[in-house]
Amino acid sequence: MQSAGNQRLLCARWVAPMSGPPLKDGCVVVEGRQIKAVLFQNQLESKFSPEYVSQLNANTYDYGDAVILPGLINLHTHLDYSSLRAFDVESGLFTWIRSIVGKAASWTTEQWRQSALHGARETALAGTSMVVDSSYTGMSVRALSRIGLRAFVGLELFGLKDEESNLAWGQWLAKMDVLRNQDDAQTRIALGTGKIKLTVAPHAPYTVCPTLWLKASTWAQEKDLPLLAHVAESREECAWIASGSEVVDNFLGFVRETKDPTKIPDLESGVKWKGRGLSPVRHLKNYGLLDDHLLAAHAIHIDDRDIELLAECKSKVVHCPRSNARLRNGYAPLGKLLQAGVQVGLGTDSLASCDNLSIVSEAQFALNLHRALDTKFAVSSADMLAAMTVDAARMLEMDQLIGTLQPGKLADIAVFAVETADMLAPDNPYDLLLHAPSQLVDLLVDGEFVVRKGQLVNG
Repeated sequence: MQSAGNQRLLCARWVAPMSGPPLKDGCVVVEGRQIKAVLFQNQLESKFSPEYVSQLNANTYDYGDAVILPGLINLHTHLDYSSLRAFDVESGLFTWIRSIVGKAASWTTEQWRQSALHGARETALAGTSMVVDSSYTGMSVRALSRIGLRAFVGLELFGLKDEESNLAWGQWLAKMDVLRNQDDAQTRIALGTGKIKLTVAPHAPYTVCPTLWLKASTWAQEKDLPLLAHVAESREECAWIASGSEVVDNFLGFVRETKDPTKIPDLESGVKWKGRGLSPVRHLKNYGLLDDHLLAAHAIHIDDRDIELLAECKSKVVHCPRSNARLRNGYAPLGKLLQAGVQVGLGTDSLASCDNLSIVSEAQFALNLHRALDTKFAVSSADMLAAMTVDAARMLEMDQLIGTLQPGKLADIAVFAVETADMLAPDNPYDLLLHAPSQLVDLLVDGEFVVRKGQLVNG
């Protein structure tokens, strides 16, 4: 006989497990942290004992016109800068970076903390159960643990001179030790259980020299963690690596002046490894830095050979179309990446470069953008939902734990109410989620409510 301890029964018009076709009038049985069963509602009595069904009925959540699906995964954010929403919506990338770095340079520790917390709140309210965050300060760790989300947090790494790489790496390791040893109880638990994992985030090929990047790559491989980086986001950085760019030179000088020069290795002088006519992707490949641990955000300015290399090395790409558009950087060749077999997921980037942290909104924009660019673009709503659930989990090598609703997996679950009035074909939950009004109702992580009835549980 089955025993019902800490169990919940979630029912809705649709269950989209992402491991198979959607179930109309389906339900999900949750016990503790795990999913126990995913089935049609009319199968409950044949699957479980009368006693167990009776206990489930006492703890049932019937959502009606809603879709139950795996918690969504946002593969690229910068929660540190969430308070800078709409701070500069007109500038291109390097002017924009100077604006936000200059503004944040005077922030207190508490202002950084509140900014990251603001982003973590909005992330949860968008139905995201897991986030991959690149953080300069590390403040997102405490923010995410407070809200109750799952995460990889990459502590950013900078340093352009090979001869100063030991210094830069030592500073990064010291900062990581401080981040690991938090005095906040929630943070210690999240880090101790692995709900939040710390990793390394070499900022970009134009801000991290090959010697320093190799240290980061080796560290990530030894610990079997993803390595987070920006790759080929702008034309200027591509030109700088290949030959030179005054725009990037000026930016690097500004960064060093804005931060503490005594603590940050020289970012602009004595760079001996660039100017070889290589693209950012070829540059990484040339130094043996293109591998299956790399999570490359943006990947806009890449050609067919770059795409072949990404596929060959099994590097992953995070598509951030709204940030790419806002910062006037262009658009990634999503269709070609997918055709080449490159694993691609979605990220919102930061609130400083995107209207919101909804990964659903990111998917909507991506679909419309690439259909406009290519009338033969053959990616469906279901494909986009997979990109922010099962495919994203696979990219993080976490698909054995999350990404689909299956027995034995962790109960990371999002529930969206959907509008069905006047719908001629209401039996496609994927299209309803992306093309009709929808609203997050509940979000569970590890079987516990993070959002309940549209409100944060631990705000």
